[in-house]
Amino acid sequence: MARSAALISLVLAASVAGPAAGGVLAGSWGNDVGCAGVKAGYQDSDAYIVLTAGGIEAYGSGCRFAQQLTPVLGAQSLISTCSVEGEAGTTTETVVVTNKGEDGFFVTIPGLEEMGPLQSCS
Repeated sequence: MARSAALISLVLAASVAGPAAGGVLAGSWGNDVGCAGVKAGYQDSDAYIVLTAGGIEAYGSGCRFAQQLTPVLGAQSLISTCSVEGEAGTTTETVVVTNKGEDGFFVTIPGLEEMGPLQSCS
């Protein structure tokens, strides 16, 4: 009986801690246009921006992260393979993703303006 109570307490503690305690970022995060595109299943605007645990996608370009993005607060630097429509090949970039809590996510790719705030699309 004591083991069952301890196991239940451990499961409850993990569920209360939520995804910020570990794991990967859940779902899609974007600007208004990006979230509308996620819900519609396609992108049709130059303003489209969507962030997932695996990468960032904008209209005609994107970066795939070498590791999964986690939901922790603060900045994460992620080595990424990036491509741009109309350009041959890919580049390796260090993308900085900053989780500012209720203010959303902000993404910085070298040579581009900061993208954000990106809010949950769910």
